[in-house]
Amino acid sequence: MAFKPISLNDYLKKHLKNNPSQNEDELRESLTMAISSFENGIKCTCGNEIWVIGSASIGNSCFSCITGEGYPKDVYEIDTVLEKKENQNPSTNINENGDLINGFYDDDGNQINLNIIPKPTLCISCINNDNPKEEFFCNMTRFDQKEDKEFKCSAYVNIKK
Repeated sequence: MAFKPISLNDYLKKHLKNNPSQNEDELRESLTMAISSFENGIKCTCGNEIWVIGSASIGNSCFSCITGEGYPKDVYEIDTVLEKKENQNPSTNINENGDLINGFYDDDGNQINLNIIPKPTLCISCINNDNPKEEFFCNMTRFDQKEDKEFKCSAYVNIKK
């Protein structure tokens, strides 16, 4: 699950169709500035790469900080930016040997921001809640089910037992 590539001109057409009152020149200038920020290595305050399309409206921030979601799903990003991201060094969290340097990563190699994984109500009443020995497993269980309608945890033990 990653960004969907779209050309700058196609995005402008799509955006202006859905937002007819927006000025095309201003939008193009904002997108061009966000692309320039990305190309100059500007990062979000959290340290992640900026999301150019979102940054054009909000300011230089990553997808997670703008939307509060862990990773993009069916969300557009300018194609030339995605190409540059793919051609760059894979990640600042991967050393020269290809080993991951701390943190949590999804199957696509994107770092998971643990601060935005929602904690289901069930977790709050669990004996493992805030147990440092279980934190890794709890976070991965929550991340894995973040889009599910019902949260289920095989490690759940009611705190009242």
